[in-house]
Amino acid sequence: MGCIDNYFRGEWANLFIVGLLISGLLGSPAQAQLSQSYSNWYFGEGAGVTFSGGTGQTLTDGNLHTREGCASVSNEKGQLLFYTDGSTIWNRNHAVMSGATGLGGSSASTQSALIVPYQNSTGRFYVFSVSPATGVQYAIVNMTLAGGMGGLETKNKVVTASSTEKITAIRHCNNLNSWIITHEKGNNVFRVNLLNDNGLIPDATQYAVGSVHQQSKGYMKPSHDGKKLAVAVSDGTTGGFLEVLNFDNKTGAISNPAKLTDPAIDGAYGVEFSGDNTLIYLSTLVNKKIYQISADKLAVNATLSVQLQQNSSKGVGALQLAVDGRIYGALPDQEYLMAINQPNQAGPGCGLVSQGIYLGGKTSAAGLPFVLDEQTPLPPAVTVAVQKLADCNKFQLDARVLNLDLAYIIYQWYVDGNAVTGATGASLQPMKSGRYSVKIRETKCRDVQLTSAEVPVTLVDANPKVTAIPDSCGTFSLVAHATGGVVKWTGPGIEPARSQLDSIIVSAVNGSQTYQVRVSSRDDSTCFTQKSVPVSFRTPSPYQILPSARSKCGDTLVINAPPTSDWNTFRWRLPDGSSLPGSTVTAQRSGIYHLMALSTATGCKSESDVSVSLYPNPAVNLPNRRLDTCFTTNPSALLRLDAGAVPNGLYTWVREGTVIGNSQLQTVDDYGVYRVTVRTPAGCMASDSVRILSSCPPLPPMLSMPDAFSPNGDAMNDDLVIYASGIDQANLFIYNRWGEVVYMISEATPTPSGWHTWDGTYKGQPVEGGTYTYRLELKRASFVKPVVRQGIIQLIR
Repeated sequence: MGCIDNYFRGEWANLFIVGLLISGLLGSPAQAQLSQSYSNWYFGEGAGVTFSGGTGQTLTDGNLHTREGCASVSNEKGQLLFYTDGSTIWNRNHAVMSGATGLGGSSASTQSALIVPYQNSTGRFYVFSVSPATGVQYAIVNMTLAGGMGGLETKNKVVTASSTEKITAIRHCNNLNSWIITHEKGNNVFRVNLLNDNGLIPDATQYAVGSVHQQSKGYMKPSHDGKKLAVAVSDGTTGGFLEVLNFDNKTGAISNPAKLTDPAIDGAYGVEFSGDNTLIYLSTLVNKKIYQISADKLAVNATLSVQLQQNSSKGVGALQLAVDGRIYGALPDQEYLMAINQPNQAGPGCGLVSQGIYLGGKTSAAGLPFVLDEQTPLPPAVTVAVQKLADCNKFQLDARVLNLDLAYIIYQWYVDGNAVTGATGASLQPMKSGRYSVKIRETKCRDVQLTSAEVPVTLVDANPKVTAIPDSCGTFSLVAHATGGVVKWTGPGIEPARSQLDSIIVSAVNGSQTYQVRVSSRDDSTCFTQKSVPVSFRTPSPYQILPSARSKCGDTLVINAPPTSDWNTFRWRLPDGSSLPGSTVTAQRSGIYHLMALSTATGCKSESDVSVSLYPNPAVNLPNRRLDTCFTTNPSALLRLDAGAVPNGLYTWVREGTVIGNSQLQTVDDYGVYRVTVRTPAGCMASDSVRILSSCPPLPPMLSMPDAFSPNGDAMNDDLVIYASGIDQANLFIYNRWGEVVYMISEATPTPSGWHTWDGTYKGQPVEGGTYTYRLELKRASFVKPVVRQGIIQLIR
């Protein structure tokens, strides 16, 4: 075995390398696994190999005889189901499956047969047949037929009438459906059909990409991750090339062709990827050489020689990765398969063995069965790489994504848990210090979402903030929030000893000031940032509450301190030492009420006092509201009215608008209403009244109608009270200025002690103060008709 370094150079190669490097960044979203479904191979002239035991063992019981293409399939336990040359199908007993002949394939086609399970089923399979003469057809095998030996549901269904000898299959990214790929002859058109739960979709998507295929021979094989498509094109003797294209196993799109042509690879035929997809192995029909090609550069790493054997066959046929991890090669008319034991190893260390598996006297031809890869997703991951750039404060963060398809990745960067606006690329240049992470989402078949670990980024930066200190009035906290360097503050009131602190306090600020903070790198003095922060403060004028001395007759006094634009929070200290918040306080005792006004905007406070003097109202209480007496029978009889003792009080007695006395005691000798008013030295007053009525028999009718009342809720004169005697019934009507009745009471019985009537409301609502007219109808049994009295009454609010 020998090895010849054969690096291919040229302008076309450079272009290809750039394209392949770009596509190589897509990563490896899945790891190829070859299941036991492809552990039994039947090929060549009755040759066979099984890998069901882990290593290749010879099978000699097959009935297949073909020069090129073939396919076989087993169940998940590695037990043979059937095999085919594209024209005939043999069951596991090596008998021709009923009706499974004339399928349209040709033993002279490179890939005349392809078996694809339907929806991962072990019971139904699509069997594709290829012939340049008839194109591509398919049959469907149902393993539940013929007692489990299998039978055809249909056959000779045309996929395309024009095709080269190439056909392959790639798993859809959902690992359930499959893409069936063929190529037309005489042009550069790939045809891609989807095989899904509806069966084979007959309308193919066509991709005119890459080179024109003037010749039909040569294998078409996918990479084991389903991301690339390698095509070997040859006429069998002279000429040929290898072309590698990108494949999107979500959409079926084929793109980005890169081509390798070299006289050394004339007759390019077999092609296979290493298990890790980093290397491509290529065989030719014109020499016993295997070319190891780097997948990223599409350049020949090594030329591996296959030892000549007993016949004159010049070339090497199909190359196929088996379930044991080795690549096997078909040697036409030889009793051995060649093997590459370590196909992931670049160079001669890949371990090519010319006599890899002995075929037990059977011989190989040019073809080997195609093995459909099963994609097992590798665990996805995302990390963030931090790169320090040359400029000051320049970093670059790069998202490193593993085992996901970068063509379908959505990015979002975060700093300190918050999304960075517009940061939706694979890289980010941070604009501030913080802990950065990236969240990714792959929108391919799996909706995968991942978030990286946070990485710290420290810029030479500052984010200065100014805050007024509560209750300080002109004292502020300056915080640099500096990162990555040494702090230096400048501005009014900053002492040198404190200028290098991240947080400092400045006092006695008044007016507008500007403070600057500079942060310099400890390692590079030319790298710094400098920012300024304005401070504007106006000391408000003291809060004034007027008047500062207040007095009132009564038990309480409400003091109100209205908020202003400068002062919005208040607290009172009461004469007993307690305190209350709020702008209003009810004084319940005389004394000094201390007010502290606060400004939440500035932190200032203002203090003032209010002197409160409360004076009690005098207690006036005539013993009786009504007295019945008879002055007629006893002309010398007198009544003494006592208003009660009020120290230093000034008394005033009034009868029918006339002052009749000025002392605590008042003697009367006539009927009527007597009112007494008492005023204290502080000017506080109180009043009371008594009505003296005649009790001389027989009692004459009598009526007393007031001319005013005040329903203001002070419990004094709130109702219209009528005093009457010698009356059986009465009707009262009260009218507003428009003559509307606002109050009415009928068939009521008035009393000498006071008949409470109207409360000053209409339909439950207080009426306006003013003048109202009334009509009072008085009835008595001895009256021929009611006595009517009309007049005006004043309602005072």
